[in-house]
Amino acid sequence: MSAAGLYGWYMSFCVRTDARSLAVLVSTAGAIPLPAIALLSPSFVREGAPVYLLGVCATTSAIFLITLVVGKLSDRMFSVLGLVGMAGIALAAYLVTDPAAARGIVTLLSAIPAIAAMASTRRVILGHTIVAIALAWAVSIAVAESLASALVSCAVSVTVIWLPVFMIGTLRRSLEFSRARYRELANTDPLTGLPNRRGFLDRVERYARENPSGAEEVGFLVIDVDHFKQINDHFGHAAGDAVLNDVVAATLGAVRADVLVGRFGGEEFVAFFPASSLKAVFALSESIRISVAQCCNVTVSIGGIFCTVDDHGLTPSVTLSEFVDVLARRADTLMYAAKAAGRNTVRCEHLPPMSIDLLAPNHTAGAEPARFDITTPKSPH
Repeated sequence: MSAAGLYGWYMSFCVRTDARSLAVLVSTAGAIPLPAIALLSPSFVREGAPVYLLGVCATTSAIFLITLVVGKLSDRMFSVLGLVGMAGIALAAYLVTDPAAARGIVTLLSAIPAIAAMASTRRVILGHTIVAIALAWAVSIAVAESLASALVSCAVSVTVIWLPVFMIGTLRRSLEFSRARYRELANTDPLTGLPNRRGFLDRVERYARENPSGAEEVGFLVIDVDHFKQINDHFGHAAGDAVLNDVVAATLGAVRADVLVGRFGGEEFVAFFPASSLKAVFALSESIRISVAQCCNVTVSIGGIFCTVDDHGLTPSVTLSEFVDVLARRADTLMYAAKAAGRNTVRCEHLPPMSIDLLAPNHTAGAEPARFDITTPKSPH
């Protein structure tokens, strides 16, 4: 195979594998020659052991090849291969006549639960850890020269097996927490604490996926602060930021818990919520407008949309991102109509039903939706 072909195969393998499978390959590749070493010194193993050691070597090679071909192992496949591998390690340790060497081989049992801790479920991790400790105890007792030696070996094996699992599990949880935190920050507007455009779309997607039973009636608002540019020009951006936070607080105080409020940029905010009618959309818009006018030194103009969403409808389907864009553009037009009518007012409209294709690619293609509640925090950061 040419260098380019080898590199292409390597890149393809990296794409279809993960750290857990790579760890299986490394550990099995290192363990394959061990039985062969024992075969070179017949006195080093029990009588009749070479046949069993050849079986262990063949099994280890098979695990290596299966992992190499499959790439990313499923939890079930990893569990089977892991249990077979641990049984092979325990058998190899028992067949060795030197107690010190046997105890050294037993320490290899710690590799399988540690590898499981990298990516497996808690059930798989716990199961492999228990099996590894049980096998280590069995071998330790079988090869021990005295009761004291057996007790020490058993105690040490617990620490040797459990400690790597604990450390890797702790590191994994820390990384998952950091990843979730970075994802949350990437989806959050730093000034107001509201979801930004990406976070807003992710939460709307979660809402749509959790309500897939058929037609859903929703409302969508575009909320824009009146004369906001003058505030920035005359009083500075710090004053403008304070006004935006005041508007957010007043808006959140006027909406229900199931209303998702986000910031699309500048002084423009959006809201998405289940609605029963155009009248309900208008009522919520008025509630927000009045709350801002009473609690802040500014007013807002609002454009509102009422629409029926049917993911099983006969109308042409759009992606979720396209659906939100349609609502946002139309609500934005209505918002400007409200400004033209004198500002501090509301304009609403009933759109024809739309069908969403949740399986079509959209802004989150290749990524999981953010795991947040549909509700928005009741106070900004």
